[in-house]
Amino acid sequence: MQIETVRELKGYKVQRYAGTRGHFFVNIREGKGFREFHTFKTIKAAVEFIEKAL
Repeated sequence: MQIETVRELKGYKVQRYAGTRGHFFVNIREGKGFREFHTFKTIKAAVEFIEKAL
């Protein structure tokens, strides 16, 4: 499946799989080894996470 970027905020991308509804995710990479993956049901929740947590 292809991944499409829905919105970009503060250098972080809110993405989802192309052709799907809902289930947005944010990848956070720091350095070469550390990686986090967060999943959200709405774009609004993903953007709110980026604004508050990052």
